[in-house]
Amino acid sequence: MKPSRIIVVLLVAVVVSLVLAAPSLGAVKLNKYEQQLVAQINKQRTKRGLAKLRVNARLVAAARAHSTDMGVQKYFDHTSPEGERWSSRLVRYGYKRKGCKYWRAGENIYYGAGLYSSPYLVVDSWMQSKRHRAVILTKVFRDIGVGAVKTEDGYGSIDGVVWFFTLDLGRRIRR
Repeated sequence: MKPSRIIVVLLVAVVVSLVLAAPSLGAVKLNKYEQQLVAQINKQRTKRGLAKLRVNARLVAAARAHSTDMGVQKYFDHTSPEGERWSSRLVRYGYKRKGCKYWRAGENIYYGAGLYSSPYLVVDSWMQSKRHRAVILTKVFRDIGVGAVKTEDGYGSIDGVVWFFTLDLGRRIRR
């Protein structure tokens, strides 16, 4: 691994550790894009008579880490280049199945630059896709985590600033 990549990975680890150290759900600070994503997702759900979602610190940590990882390692997928699947990532960040009689989760991802990085456009794009809309409108979900992270060094054919978005939704019912 290149020294510059090692430094970036270490910085990501520090940021994620700080997020995980948050004492409660109320302590989760969302950036403006993340706040807008949550508001737009809840707007779509309430328009259809579904429950609003609560911000969950563990899901936020998992979503931010994934968005950061996609930007750093320059990929776009639910599964990391190391082979970790999205559901395993949620469990690793504390959204555990153990001790639950019910556990269900879903994930959407997106990237964009310029006008295509607007949280409103991101949610609209997800709502135009049958599979992504199904995740957002899953009736049983109660928890939400979002990660909106920008990279300055482009992605694919896009030069400059690119935003990576991860939406993790879920529900756990303890035994």
